[in-house]
Amino acid sequence: MVGGTVLAVIGAAAGIYVPKMLDPQDERPIAINVVSNPATVPAWGNDVFSFVMPTDTRPATRPPIDCPSIVDWAHGNGGVDQEATRVRLVVQGASDKGVLIDGMRARIIRRSANPDPGGTSLTCGGGQGTVTPRQVAMDLDDAEPSAEYATKVDGRLPLFGFTLDKGETEVFELTATTKGTVEWVINLDLVVGGEPQNVEVTNHGRPFRTTGLVSPHGYRVMAGEDHWVECAGTPPTCGTATVSPAEFRYS
Repeated sequence: MVGGTVLAVIGAAAGIYVPKMLDPQDERPIAINVVSNPATVPAWGNDVFSFVMPTDTRPATRPPIDCPSIVDWAHGNGGVDQEATRVRLVVQGASDKGVLIDGMRARIIRRSANPDPGGTSLTCGGGQGTVTPRQVAMDLDDAEPSAEYATKVDGRLPLFGFTLDKGETEVFELTATTKGTVEWVINLDLVVGGEPQNVEVTNHGRPFRTTGLVSPHGYRVMAGEDHWVECAGTPPTCGTATVSPAEFRYS
């Protein structure tokens, strides 16, 4: 298990789809679009996405079999990101003065040193995409998590900082992990016209939730397959027989 690290990949705006409608600015110097379904982001095409479902889960609908829909379904039924939370931020300058993104921090809302107990895990993805380059790291388990580059350039770690002119766009792709259980939001430290400002980024009005819990029982749709199989053990071993979602046990 990977512990306590956030990895962020920063990509140039050229060639990257930017939604026409970013989140309302509310007089902020930047506009932000949050993509909280990592299965829709090509940068994470090789990744596996897992979710711990609450033990009292009583979903009104059965989980689908395509990975992007599974991610949305799990989040919509109280699932917590297992081992990693991945989120893409599309940030666009909205000030005539220009904006310096001077830092990125995690504000911790709730933290448990031990992974919270949960029920069944649901897993999908893996083996279908490309690997992305540059990374920025932030340890969620620090008392005051803040971002810095994970890879040295010319033998040293560059300072964190990105300048956006009005209309210019930057893309941040973050992967957050923890050994415990954390609810958190992102704080962007800005400098606008020489004055410091702070913008908080949430998961569409809610905190991001990440747990290091490894469930001893779960179900998975393997990469390239169109059916669920049952998994057990730590690390999990998955069977080959098809399991209907109607038969899932969540506790």
